[in-house]
Amino acid sequence: MPSQQSRTGTTITKQWVFYFKTISITMQRSLMLLLLLACSAKSGFVEAFTTPTSSIQQSAGKRVTQGAPIFASVASYQLDEDFSNNGNNINSRRIQIQRLFGKKGAKTSTFRAICTALPFLLLKRLSLGSSVAWAASTATSVPTFKKEEILSYRALCFLKATGQNILTSLRHPTKDTFKAIAYTLVSIYLLTNIVEGMAASKRQTLDATSEWGRYADKPAARGQALSLLMMQLTPYAILPSLLDKLSKKKKDDLSETEYKSTRAHKLRRRGGEMFADGLLKLGPLYVKIGQILSCRENLFPDEWITAMERLQDRVPAKSGKEAWDLLYDAAPGGKAGFHKQFSDFDDVPLAAASLGQVHRATLRSSGERVAIKLQRSRLRDIYDKDLALMKKIAKIVDKFGKAGQVGGIEQSWVSIFNDAESILYREIDYRDEADNAIRFANDFGIGLGGVEIESTAKGKDGNALPSAAEWLRTPYTYGDLSSEKFLVMEYVPSIKANNNEALDKAGVTLEDREYLAECLAHAYLRQFCAHKFFSTDPHAGNLGIEVFEDERAPRVVFYDFGQACSLADDQAGGILDVIESIVDSDAKKSVSAFSRMGVLKDSADLEKVQAKCQQNYDEGKLKVKKRKSRKSSRYNTKEKVLAKESEKAELDARIDSAKQAKNTTDISEGVNDLEVMASFTLQSEYAFVARALSQMDGVGKSLDPEFDFISAAAPYLVEVKGTGKYLTDEIKKKFTFVYGEDGILAKELQLFKSLGLKLPTKE
Repeated sequence: MPSQQSRTGTTITKQWVFYFKTISITMQRSLMLLLLLACSAKSGFVEAFTTPTSSIQQSAGKRVTQGAPIFASVASYQLDEDFSNNGNNINSRRIQIQRLFGKKGAKTSTFRAICTALPFLLLKRLSLGSSVAWAASTATSVPTFKKEEILSYRALCFLKATGQNILTSLRHPTKDTFKAIAYTLVSIYLLTNIVEGMAASKRQTLDATSEWGRYADKPAARGQALSLLMMQLTPYAILPSLLDKLSKKKKDDLSETEYKSTRAHKLRRRGGEMFADGLLKLGPLYVKIGQILSCRENLFPDEWITAMERLQDRVPAKSGKEAWDLLYDAAPGGKAGFHKQFSDFDDVPLAAASLGQVHRATLRSSGERVAIKLQRSRLRDIYDKDLALMKKIAKIVDKFGKAGQVGGIEQSWVSIFNDAESILYREIDYRDEADNAIRFANDFGIGLGGVEIESTAKGKDGNALPSAAEWLRTPYTYGDLSSEKFLVMEYVPSIKANNNEALDKAGVTLEDREYLAECLAHAYLRQFCAHKFFSTDPHAGNLGIEVFEDERAPRVVFYDFGQACSLADDQAGGILDVIESIVDSDAKKSVSAFSRMGVLKDSADLEKVQAKCQQNYDEGKLKVKKRKSRKSSRYNTKEKVLAKESEKAELDARIDSAKQAKNTTDISEGVNDLEVMASFTLQSEYAFVARALSQMDGVGKSLDPEFDFISAAAPYLVEVKGTGKYLTDEIKKKFTFVYGEDGILAKELQLFKSLGLKLPTKE
């Protein structure tokens, strides 16, 4: 006869096996509970909560039909029969289960009933196959184990119970079985996403960029995050407008202080912050989108624009040890290579954007202060995955034909995307950015320290353009010290171009800002029409204002040349012709310029295009404003001031002459805009021209509210064309009866050709 100690050990072992098998079944079914509770009408779950414990106890041992309250059904599972092994009654088993699943000392009968019933509900009523009764019955024939063998046996029993339970469930599948499987899979998917979302949200509170890699690996996760963001933003986009309409006072009638105290302002500010945070969390390409949108004041409320401006240069960055790790990973030669060339590295970044962050350091060889740009980790991997997805989207949009048109203009989104992809990949190779920065500085004739050097760019007359060092600055780039993820530049501090408060403190006047806005237009006129190479990303984070302590005028500072685009000769020449045609309000020349640019289809109706251009000129939709007078020596020397005034007088006369031009077409009335726009096709390079103009226009208007590119750039046409060529072209315009398309020279040329004669040529 076994001893008391042996019997006790056997009983404990049986109980542990019972518990482990019960837990194995519970773990398999736990996810089902989420959906099954929501669909509880079939099982009468709601009514079960109101069923007293006494009613449940009274129903024990009785068969209850399907659809009765859950607790009553659970009590009818032949508990006495299932748990009668070893002389234990139903109450003792209930206590065991309650200890396993419930809380000790539950005070209310309803809570005790829930603790008792839910595990049985999960394991017997709603499970696929085996029940707790099976687990209990199979636990009776358990041998006695040594202490060190018990754990292994428990693990084996757990795995065996799990496998048997799954096989038993699938042996005789029914319709309900498949439903349960589907519900389980959906529950697992939803629960997994909820858990991942909560974990991601927690990580993003510490570092908003923490999920960039995960979103690239799992585009569906980003799609869910984007959808959730749009849902959250909807009330913040709609409610402020409704509040403005319901308010007795309009926004324009309120003072700044009064408006900031309104509910509409608070909602817009919160919506803008939420939108900027959402774009930041989604990844680097979405930060780029935010940077572009932050320059479009006409598209979003001021509160949203202010919130998105921080995406330009205040993206969360790595500092301290993380910055050092990033540095050693990016620097040529690693840690040893860096310390050989540099010292005094500041591990707190000066600025940070979507792709990198900038730190100060000192060159050991010369002692000069430099700015080092470090690339974020995993960018190439993120681009590979994000751009592959966007390319698929571009192909789908192109298949829909007119659905992919913008403003009625036909374009190939795949072609635009391919060029954008090329630019974006070059942007994450800092060696390309170094080459772009060096070319930019050489084109404008700017050397180390902002000194004047000879410009490598030439005007339309073939002569070198003058250096722009007087009004423009860009950091000198040390190409020999740079690598794919490591860019070394001259350290050039400045004030952010749209930081009006800082500009005020630095003594930058309104006249200074008008001058700076004009310098910005001047720079892009040269880039588009003479350099044939331009920076595509002139948002406020990439533009600064350098202020001097002496009487010199401030100058514009260009940073970041990761995104740059080149133009062909006809593209650059066509843009120049378009600008001149707008200055002259010459519709016929506009059409010729469009043809030279290559933006008109072969099937284009040129008469309608010309008529529409003329209509726009006549209605003042396209017009050039006269240049504002500035005689201060702060901007130019006395000799240059006189020259500028002479050029201004000539330009004003040209604008006045253009205003007197009359419509010579007969079909301008009733020209359909969509018909005209259908004559155009957009090449990918012009998409980047449009982007640069859009961002530059936003910065220009922050400096001068009356800024427009054509008016600000017009005075510098003479510089781009060269004085001699400019005057020759102006004379030809005034003597159109000689030099025009229907002039004397054109007719004589036609006559020579008709007679078969050849004109003499220079040898």
